Amino acid sequence: MKRRQLLQRILQTSSGAIGVSLLAGCGKSLDPLFLLDLANPQEPLPQHLVTPVGEFYIQSYALPPRINLETWQLEVTGAVKQPLKLSFQDIQQAPQEEFYLTLECIGNPTGGNLIGNARWQGVSLLPFLQRAGVQPDATEFMLHGADFYETTLPVATVMAPDVRLVHRMNGAALTQSHGFPVRIIVPGYFGQKQPKWLVKLEAIAQPKQGYWERQGWSNTAEIPTHALMRQVQETRVWNRKHQVRLPRQGEKGWQQGVLLAGVALDKDHPIRQVLVSTDGGSTWQRAEQNQPASPHEWTLWRTLWRPQQPGSYTLLARAISDRQIQPLDDARERDGSAGILRVQVTLET
Repeated sequence: MKRRQLLQRILQTSSGAIGVSLLAGCGKSLDPLFLLDLANPQEPLPQHLVTPVGEFYIQSYALPPRINLETWQLEVTGAVKQPLKLSFQDIQQAPQEEFYLTLECIGNPTGGNLIGNARWQGVSLLPFLQRAGVQPDATEFMLHGADFYETTLPVATVMAPDVRLVHRMNGAALTQSHGFPVRIIVPGYFGQKQPKWLVKLEAIAQPKQGYWERQGWSNTAEIPTHALMRQVQETRVWNRKHQVRLPRQGEKGWQQGVLLAGVALDKDHPIRQVLVSTDGGSTWQRAEQNQPASPHEWTLWRTLWRPQQPGSYTLLARAISDRQIQPLDDARERDGSAGILRVQVTLET
C-alpha cells in the first residue's frame, strides 16, 4: 500500500496498529517508534509496546555488583516477629505472576528517554511479609540493594498486593545491569523507590531517608500525570532531539499528513485523554489512544496532523487522568518532571 493511501485510511478510521520498539535515548539512530509501513488502520492500537532490554534505560547508584546466585539471600528483618532469609529457589517456587509495567527514572527530564515498558515476571511480596509478621510499631521499610543503595517506603505501600519481587524481564532472566537476580517493583513510583539487586527489607519504627532523598530528591517519588511526544512522521523526538524538518513532497512529505505519536503515564489512574497542539498551545485536539488493562503501563496515542501551509510550528502533547491534568508549566524540581516537551517542526516549501 502506498503511503498516501495509508494516511487517507488512517484519517477515515479511529483505530490503527503500530510497531513495537522504543528508543533508549542514548543518541544512537533507532527505527521509528511507530512504523508507518506496519500500520493497519483496520486494527486497534496494540495493548502493549515493549522496550527491548538492550534499549531499556539504565540508572545506577554504583557499578553493578556481581552476585552469586547460589549464595544470594533476601533478608526480611527489623521490626518483624519472624525474620526471614529467602533464597532464589524460594522466589522461584512461589506462585508466579507476569505483568506489564512502565518504569521511569525520577531524573528523567521533560521529554526525556529514561523511561521504558517491560513484561516482568515475579512473585507477590505480601505473602513473605505476612509470614514474617510486621510489628505494629513499624512505619516504614528500608529497602537495601547489594550495591549499598537504600531507600524507604511506608509499610502500607510495600505491603500492597501488587508489589512484586521480579526475576525475569521480557521473557529472560534479569541482566546484571537490570538487577540480577531479583529487584523489587513498586507500581506508581519512580525507579528511585525500586532498588535493583535487592538483598534486604528492613522494617523500621522511625522514618529515615534513603540515598537520593538525602541528596534532596523527593521522598514520595510518585509518578505524575504526563504525556510524552515520541515521534513526528518517521523521526523519533525527545528532549535532545526535538527539532524536525519535513519536506513538502515525497514519502515523508508533510503535504500528505504528519503522524504524531507517543505515550502517556500516571501514578495509578487510567489516562482519559491525550491532547495535542500544533500551534504552541493555542488550540488542542484529542488524540487516538489505547486503553491498557493496567494503569501502571503507559498509554499509547497517535494523531494525524494535516498542516495547510509551510512554516515553523511548535507541537505539544498533554495528558489528563482522573487524578490530575498535566500542567502546561512544570514547577517541579526534584519530584520528577511533569513538563511538556516543545517539539519544533519546520515544514519546507
